[in-house]
Amino acid sequence: MSDKFLIVSDVDGTLLGDDRAVQGFAEWLTPQRTRFRLAYNSGRFPASLRKSIEKSALPEPDALIGGVGTQIEKFASGEPLEGWPEFQGFWDSRIVRAVLANESRLQLQPEKFLSEYKVSYFAEDATSDELADWQSRLEAAGLYVRHVYSSQRDLDFLPAGCDKGSAAAFLANAWGFPLDHVIACGDTANDLALFEQGFLGIVVGNALEELKTLDSSRVYHANEHFAAGVQEGIQHWLDRAEQLLAADGSSG
Repeated sequence: MSDKFLIVSDVDGTLLGDDRAVQGFAEWLTPQRTRFRLAYNSGRFPASLRKSIEKSALPEPDALIGGVGTQIEKFASGEPLEGWPEFQGFWDSRIVRAVLANESRLQLQPEKFLSEYKVSYFAEDATSDELADWQSRLEAAGLYVRHVYSSQRDLDFLPAGCDKGSAAAFLANAWGFPLDHVIACGDTANDLALFEQGFLGIVVGNALEELKTLDSSRVYHANEHFAAGVQEGIQHWLDRAEQLLAADGSSG
């Protein structure tokens, strides 16, 4: 596995957003596809991601991570990855809805965006105090919950221990990829968990400030936008791997 990489990328705003860039990314990736395994990691559910793949030049992945990390599905078979979701403590989506039912600042998103493990709201310009209050109310109801807030609007409540990052880590472990051979790509705060796992990271050039403030030697900030930024970042990490390999060879 040492010569292969797992690419785990957000879709909307990270790969999608510029059709020409998507086409260029696909043409760049195709001749070296055997060097990579590819997973799309999105707030959307797998069925919706499949429609985007059908309608665009997005390369077919090996896996789909959907619902902000609450689902992992093998692309070819459509089967869920055994053992996921994996989370900590008690969770019940019905209790989340009940506790927050009368909160005027929250608008429940349409049912097609909700699931047993993901309860999502529109919460325009929510403050940190409001987020903390909603979180504490759910915890007081006995839930082990994590909230993910992005784009100053989208608020997801998930089981604690279940998010985009933990799902990617579970997949990487299942497929035998070490941290230095996992490349995570994103553009907004709901991708932050991807950058908390110790993977190599790519923040695309069009990313929101939520991610542009990340400062780590393991996070590459691309100049290019959307899929072109993903391609730029992957090439950066491939070049770095080759440099380290050359250095090890010369020192040996």
